[in-house]
Amino acid sequence: MKKALKIVSSVIAILILLIAGYYLYQLYIVPEFTKLSVPTLSYPRQSVFYRYSLQLNGLDVIFGGQNMSSSQITTELKEDMKNIKSAGFDGVKLSYSFQSNNYLADRIALRAAQQGLYPIGLLQGHQAKPKDRGFTPEEMGEWQKFVRDEVSSNKNIIYFWEIWNEPSLDLFKYGSPEEFVELLKATYPVIKEANPNAKVVVTLSAEGRDNTGFEDQVLSLGGGDYFDVLSFHPYGANPYLQEDQIKAAIAREQSLVAKYNNQWPLVISEIGQPASEVSEEEQARLAKFVYGVAAKINLPVTWYYWSDERLPQNNGGMGQGANWGLIRYDGIKRPIFEAISGYLGSEKAE
Repeated sequence: MKKALKIVSSVIAILILLIAGYYLYQLYIVPEFTKLSVPTLSYPRQSVFYRYSLQLNGLDVIFGGQNMSSSQITTELKEDMKNIKSAGFDGVKLSYSFQSNNYLADRIALRAAQQGLYPIGLLQGHQAKPKDRGFTPEEMGEWQKFVRDEVSSNKNIIYFWEIWNEPSLDLFKYGSPEEFVELLKATYPVIKEANPNAKVVVTLSAEGRDNTGFEDQVLSLGGGDYFDVLSFHPYGANPYLQEDQIKAAIAREQSLVAKYNNQWPLVISEIGQPASEVSEEEQARLAKFVYGVAAKINLPVTWYYWSDERLPQNNGGMGQGANWGLIRYDGIKRPIFEAISGYLGSEKAE
């Protein structure tokens, strides 16, 4: 009996070691050997924002609105990235939040890279400080460490990093234009040191009719020396996509870049339209309009966002429960998917 128990204990110990070894291999070895070639384009041509929500639920987790085991998330992520690639996208945008655990974002970036997708990292810190000021020296040091750690650990797969999200808007404000320039000055060299091949993206306008003057103030203060790609989000309001505002925003940004001797390539690093605000058919028509206008001038577009399945249902807010996704909560593709398909997959970032 003792001999049998000893054998069983040995078998269990071996299984535990094998399982532990597998997870350690996935955690440390696989990322080291997953690499993407340095892109020649300044930004992926067609990318999509990957929004998600994760909550612990005992030994399981709630991923979006679905309860599943932690191991099942890996399977779901792999399938999502495969589907994004198959749809014709060549980039996936992910949020990296200051003073938060970004482990899952790193794993999503890894799964994206394994499918040949170029991850785009958005470095944001909206909840970490009051909006009416810049970082204190101590906070800035912590921010720089956060940036350095994320860029360094993903240097073989993430070549595009965006600093802050929509700083021109009160909702996401980072102090004054002068303070935002200081943030760029403090962040840009950290990114370049951690990954010399990285492209730094900044969004200085987030409205179709932008009367804030924020972007011109930042550029006149020399902020343009601390990024490589200039982004804008030509949103309207009710609905978010308005054809006249999109055209006007593109013309405004082209004029602004020309004023500064065309130093930066232009991209739309976020644009979307919730089907809760318009019909799904109108959502599809508006999206097709955006992609059509952008295609005429080779303007890269990032659609906001991939799937409602990965967010809580009926949770309210811009990013959650508002039906922005190309895919519904039930997993069915919206008409927008077919509407923009002809614009996807024509060029790659590599």
